[in-house]
Amino acid sequence: MNMPASKTSRVVPKVALSASMGLAAYWSYLYFSQTKHVFCPAYKALIDESMECGASTAPCDELTELRLQVAPGIELEGWVRLPAGQGNPGDRAPCAIYFGGRSEDVRWLLKEARGFKDLPLVFFNHRGYGKSQGKPEERHLVADAHAIYKWVAQQPWCNREKISVIGRSLGTGVAMQLAASAPIHKLVLFTPYDSLVNIARRKVPLAPVSLLLRSKFKSHEWATQVHNPTFVLLAEEDPVVPHSSSLRLVQHFAVKPLVATVKGTNHVSLPHDVDAQGLVAQFLLA
Repeated sequence: MNMPASKTSRVVPKVALSASMGLAAYWSYLYFSQTKHVFCPAYKALIDESMECGASTAPCDELTELRLQVAPGIELEGWVRLPAGQGNPGDRAPCAIYFGGRSEDVRWLLKEARGFKDLPLVFFNHRGYGKSQGKPEERHLVADAHAIYKWVAQQPWCNREKISVIGRSLGTGVAMQLAASAPIHKLVLFTPYDSLVNIARRKVPLAPVSLLLRSKFKSHEWATQVHNPTFVLLAEEDPVVPHSSSLRLVQHFAVKPLVATVKGTNHVSLPHDVDAQGLVAQFLLA
């Protein structure tokens, strides 16, 4: 049975209003909950104690734990890894700063940095990650990156003219902005993206993500200001950051990066791969 035209005219606006209200509620949820969706810090109570120095094969004699105050009331937890034989008085070696991914507690490097070989490595947990204080947001993480860089440049074991930066996944957005505005030596990017906005559009196509996102990480815009030698590593299988996103970023660099796909890896396993770490060390120490 057909509905009378008068009733149809009343029902259609109600359906449209309900749909609009539903979308508005959904968008509001995305806006106010975006920190956990964008950054997803690991819960402190779930930190794997086996990742602490002293467990298994962690080379504790090569590691120094530290706290760095990056803003009033905000301290980051971090570590310095100096391979055996380095860090002696008068020695100044090339070194690298590592910025982790979306849900990454960087203390895994306490046990799994052997592939980086003779490369001194500095790694801090982002705000809100591990035991670092504060809440993560793009502008804060980038400001912290500059504070970390400044601290590293002041260390007696570091050759300040050869400070390189390594970023992984979400952390590539931090690394890109530091590389575009600080005199770094070289840049390494594990599974980088062109823009977090474009990644989010794939996840939530019905939302105006460019308006909702506070942390946009538009790496493709910063790439034009990066003139340093750059090495991009891609995983063989990556459903998180499509190769197309990484390759779009590559096209924006002022100097064409070196790009390599590491066989047998995925988005999660790539930085843990000993061969991938070896390629990075070879690139940065050359």
